[in-house]
Amino acid sequence: MVKEVITSKDNTRIKNLRKLHKKKERSKTGMFLIDGEHLVEEAMKFNQQIHYIIAEENYTFSFDVSNFEVIYVTGPVLKTLSQLEIPQGVMAAVTYMPPEVSGNKVLVLDDVQDPGNLGTLIRTADAFGFGRLVMSRETVDPFSDKVLRSAQGSTFHIQLEVTDIHPVIENFEGLSIGTSLKDEEYLEDIPQADEMLVVLGNEGRGVSESALDNVDRTVKIHMPGDSESLNVAIAGGILMHHFK
Repeated sequence: MVKEVITSKDNTRIKNLRKLHKKKERSKTGMFLIDGEHLVEEAMKFNQQIHYIIAEENYTFSFDVSNFEVIYVTGPVLKTLSQLEIPQGVMAAVTYMPPEVSGNKVLVLDDVQDPGNLGTLIRTADAFGFGRLVMSRETVDPFSDKVLRSAQGSTFHIQLEVTDIHPVIENFEGLSIGTSLKDEEYLEDIPQADEMLVVLGNEGRGVSESALDNVDRTVKIHMPGDSESLNVAIAGGILMHHFK
């Protein structure tokens, strides 16, 4: 059977897929694009809803795609879909399917803006057993290309939610903590708990006062050097490792 290859970037399917570069279209359709073999394999392995796999016409798959619709395209067409400088030859259009998690360890993000920070926090939460990650509505889109690439597949391993964070913090039954640079408790003095919620804040202002009003304890990280603060992803890594 002759393999059909899309050769025009103005093809209707390609134009519709390219719209997924915009957050508005991702929100409207519930779909997003993932780029590269690793992310496609992770999406398959963790039972994400894969609508299409998009592959360069001569791409050789190292995994079974017989159960999926594959759209073959030329290199120039793939380049219009990929946001990588050098496309890796395979992509997919996916709808996120949250895994079931215990919810004993929760990371809450209060308006984190940098895609690299969010992706790193998703990956770190996955590494240290924080299976549920709740983001305020002003947090950067977790399904944007830069966040997905930075998260390295951990997007599909943990439960992601975008919602009003205040009821989540207020109703959490375990120990909830928020980070602050004021005269608060040092991290080392906070006890371990079976159920733990950690709140991290915006890169500029930190955790909002309204969010801090709802946590049980506010903490700071002991820093013997001269820097006054840490990057939010680094701070999150230190806290999640401490409570792993």
